[in-house]
Amino acid sequence: MAKRRKKKTNPALPKWAVTVFAVIAVVLSIFTFGGDLIGIDTSFAQQAMDFIDRILYGGPTGPTPSLPVSGQVKIYIIDVGQGESILVTTDQSSLLIDAGENDKGDEVLEFLDQLGLEKLDYVIATHPDADHIGGMADVVNQFEIGKVLFAEVPRSLTPTSKTYERLLDEIADKDLKVAKAQPGIKYDLGGGAMLTVLGPMDEYRDDLNENSVVCRLDFGETSFLFTGDASRQSENDLVKAYGDGLSADVLKLGHHGSDTSSQEKWLNAVDPEVAVCCVGWDNTYGHPSPEVLERLEKRGVTLYRTDRNGTVVVTSDGEQLAVQTENS
Repeated sequence: MAKRRKKKTNPALPKWAVTVFAVIAVVLSIFTFGGDLIGIDTSFAQQAMDFIDRILYGGPTGPTPSLPVSGQVKIYIIDVGQGESILVTTDQSSLLIDAGENDKGDEVLEFLDQLGLEKLDYVIATHPDADHIGGMADVVNQFEIGKVLFAEVPRSLTPTSKTYERLLDEIADKDLKVAKAQPGIKYDLGGGAMLTVLGPMDEYRDDLNENSVVCRLDFGETSFLFTGDASRQSENDLVKAYGDGLSADVLKLGHHGSDTSSQEKWLNAVDPEVAVCCVGWDNTYGHPSPEVLERLEKRGVTLYRTDRNGTVVVTSDGEQLAVQTENS
């Protein structure tokens, strides 16, 4: 069973600032409670409390997330800053794709705890970069795990970092077997939701990102494409192999919206209605790139960004999609 964790304040804030914001939050909460009792509009106070909560904890400020009911699939693109973590749930199973940087393990665990999850049926590490697998060791340590999927990485690109070794140690300690994410393999998530591994199509020896696991979720008439940090070469091979079969309603942008991904031919093949970019606020990489933003705007794609929207939750009933954001 997952262990409950208390929120930790933002380590970048000085102690005096934490104290000041905490006092303001208490005053606002008292005003909100009293105002509700006598019928005063306290919406502005609640918004201010949400803003302070985000400054203090960097955590969710929107409604408490909930698991899907029967006949639904929910995808949570968790705000972990300049990293990536995605949770896919049906009323029968759960899948975690990546878990952010080394310091984001607790945030991912807290999110899973909020949902009341005690087991992850599937865990996918798209590729062994720290901003994708950094928090995964904490998750493996705390949760019962069904199956772990990795992409096969060329020996020349296999990391020797402590982050990667720690994850492998946690997997070994739990006596978990790692399955190779091979194109064409399907996993039944229950309720009619089917996950298909599409890539990587090859062992790419020049770039670890190209070896990212790419997978597709189909549920009724709706579909989702998850891409890790897959870039141009991987995109080219996927387009060649699947063509319009890549078409999806929701696209998680590759490589945090970098111009190394989301090229014209890729977007033409996927033709998404919605795109989500996992990206950190004011990041030094310039993500998402202006070129990618222009391509999406030209196509009329609705874009959600974790740096602006916080955690993004997409719910499907098999026919229609509903999107809720943390900062909506």
